[in-house]
Amino acid sequence: MKVELENLFSIDESSQDQVINVYNRHGIAIGAPEIRKRNLKTKFNPIFTLNEDVTYEKVAAVYESLEREFGIVSIGERFYFEFSDLEYEWAPLFTLNSTGNSPEMFLEDKGTLFSLSTHCKNCGLMDKEQLSPIVIDTSHMKGRHLVHVSGYWVASEELVALLKNEKLEGFEFLEVIHQGPEQGKQPAYQIIPTQILPSSSQDRVKLYFATEQPPCSCGLNGVIKGPDIYHQEDLAALKGDVFYSAEWSHDGRYLYKKTLFSKRFREVIIKHGISREVRGEKDRNFGPKDWLFDPVLIK
Repeated sequence: MKVELENLFSIDESSQDQVINVYNRHGIAIGAPEIRKRNLKTKFNPIFTLNEDVTYEKVAAVYESLEREFGIVSIGERFYFEFSDLEYEWAPLFTLNSTGNSPEMFLEDKGTLFSLSTHCKNCGLMDKEQLSPIVIDTSHMKGRHLVHVSGYWVASEELVALLKNEKLEGFEFLEVIHQGPEQGKQPAYQIIPTQILPSSSQDRVKLYFATEQPPCSCGLNGVIKGPDIYHQEDLAALKGDVFYSAEWSHDGRYLYKKTLFSKRFREVIIKHGISREVRGEKDRNFGPKDWLFDPVLIK
């Protein structure tokens, strides 16, 4: 697996060579962007690999130099995780990051009942326990097989039928409550895993944005976690196709248990044409309705 960091900011075209030199003199090799228009600000988005040579300390030093020398203070950051073909082939489990290259896959909760408690007083992360079926406007399910609602996955009637026909196991369905206009109402069901995975390896990559405050002392807020890593022996007796992780994830406000899916689940989705074979966000095949699965790494 390779970890890449993308920066995004604007510069004057006349400054691009000097900005490239800032990266280069800190040991980060980048090239010039493609210039589409002249005499305008250039969108500058270098992408480089983080490793033992290109460290957070170097990245922070680059940002300090860009601010001091060019007044660049607004720098966007985005991480990419790139996997080898073997990592896709060996993975028994996958994390589902997208069921369509579109923000429309994320639906707003319309009134699901939860009990809430404070998990961390420093950052304000909250624990929540679901007390009622998920409440959403199911009309937004039309044309979509699976959507994400506040940390939970909600499936269409068609996907439920497919999973039953393919005899996938390890989960239950709970019908959601429709809140919205009756016209366009769709049957939809929350997928509830019935199994929890063993604890993942402590070798999992943990990142943060150098442009933001350091991560909270709780170890959750402000931390960008890399792909899950498991020891082979811990998954040897695993059966089923859908699982909760043992560790907590969060959406910036609430904690939830992430759902992981089996290799067979992914193969069924591809076999039935719900998604094409996609390997990473930068895959040229990644279209507006494709599902993005990241492989779990095995030690």
